[in-house]
Amino acid sequence: MRPWEDENAWSSAVPTDDGNLLLARAGILLVVPEADGAVAAVHELAVAPGENVRLVAGGTNGTAALAFRTTSAGRTTVWRLSGRAEAPECVADVPGRFTGGVWLDGDLLALASSDGARTVVLNLSDGTVRPLPGLAQGEHLLLAAPQAGTLITAQKREGVLRLGIRRRDHDALTVFPDRLNAVEGTVVPLALDPSGRHLALSVTRGVRSTALLYDLVEGGNREIEPAGVLLPVAHWNEAGLHLVRSAPDLAPRPVTVPDPLTATALTGHGRTGWSPARSRRFAGPGGPVEAVVYGDLAHAGHVVLALHGGPEAAWRLTFDPLFQRLAAGGIAVVAPNQRGSTGYGAAHRDAIRGAWGGADLADIVHLGRTLAAERAPGSCPPMLYGASYGAYLALLAAAAEPGLWSRAAVVAPFLSGRALHENGPESVRRMLDRLGGREEIVDDHLGSRDLLRLADRLRLPLLLVHGDQDPIIPVSHSRRLCERLALIGHPDTALTYLEVPGAGHDPLTDQEGHAVLERLVAFLRGGPRP
Repeated sequence: MRPWEDENAWSSAVPTDDGNLLLARAGILLVVPEADGAVAAVHELAVAPGENVRLVAGGTNGTAALAFRTTSAGRTTVWRLSGRAEAPECVADVPGRFTGGVWLDGDLLALASSDGARTVVLNLSDGTVRPLPGLAQGEHLLLAAPQAGTLITAQKREGVLRLGIRRRDHDALTVFPDRLNAVEGTVVPLALDPSGRHLALSVTRGVRSTALLYDLVEGGNREIEPAGVLLPVAHWNEAGLHLVRSAPDLAPRPVTVPDPLTATALTGHGRTGWSPARSRRFAGPGGPVEAVVYGDLAHAGHVVLALHGGPEAAWRLTFDPLFQRLAAGGIAVVAPNQRGSTGYGAAHRDAIRGAWGGADLADIVHLGRTLAAERAPGSCPPMLYGASYGAYLALLAAAAEPGLWSRAAVVAPFLSGRALHENGPESVRRMLDRLGGREEIVDDHLGSRDLLRLADRLRLPLLLVHGDQDPIIPVSHSRRLCERLALIGHPDTALTYLEVPGAGHDPLTDQEGHAVLERLVAFLRGGPRP
């Protein structure tokens, strides 16, 4: 049994005190593992197709977790989960869209509005909502130690999000410790210990993360090596610090650190049989480019350069069902964090602001040349894969150097930043404005990064996948590109268009995701055209 194969960026997980795992995606599952990490049983507790379900670890006896279901009607339903194989209990139905959930005391739970503008307190005993007092303008609650009354907050100051410490129901201003806010990397607060003195953080640097314990009283910190990455969920009680850890060959698994103040590393292994991966730094035109690598790049039958979406995102050393399926099919994978990716400092992240398809495209083309040079004589040239922004970047790379790639498979591409701004949703338009996605590059040999203009340079077998209900990138972008390619009719362009009925932005994880995945893998292996 492999419930992990359906996990995606919208999934969430919470470990229970007895070693099981609650999973949420378009519904809720209870996963019961065996001692060796294999799955003994999977119980479906609730189904919510087409709706986003998120979990928060429980804070009282009898509550393993709370599940939040945000509906298309703009309401948030709260379910209580016992951690056993039984149906969830609906405890509140609140108007508005809320995320997260921080236990304050007993039945009191703090929630943040989806836009981050306000923090409210939900009383689960009667379903009422009231504002959380004491927070400054723009300050929101992240964590709390209910018995100690310690609160961890965040507030943007001079464009930087800073972590703060305050006491519940105290009038004193929030303190923002310099040492806490000087931790290098992408920092995510995970949990406070019951005494309210120690704060557990997930700190991601590059493709790896560590658990860092910060002493709120003395200001010291120490790290616990997780050998992979930590999911952004945790719970700290008298039994220890409960985390969810993952690695390329380790699907998300709960792990408990009984004495986190003395531990140096997380232990425990999951199911064997998954393909391992490693990190590698490639030389790039603007500096090193770190990548997650599966397989033998020189001798594998095929090698694919996989590009992440975002663009403010990054690949990590975590379990990825797509990469596992590719590796099982004999396809080596290179998943790079080119310029524009997060986790490598501001200069690396901001290198593509106002220049989408600039520095990141240069990195990808350079990596393609490097992989081609490393391949054994007579081997198939590298291939391209990308989803969302990664799909757009993959098609730009195919157009920039047509003879470098053997084929390309892309999921939900857009035509250009300007075209997406014209008909994309408001959230995407805001992102484009913030990152300068509408600005054009016209001063190099490739010119404007408009895929309709560049379509005549796409001269390779191409699989294009798009869900016809994609709420992020309208399916019309793929349809227009297909029409343009058909009009050009170049003999070297073998186009396969797969429009998935009812699918959203990620057809690989929707209801027919397994079938779509198998068709994508068959295409990349050079099999029959779907």
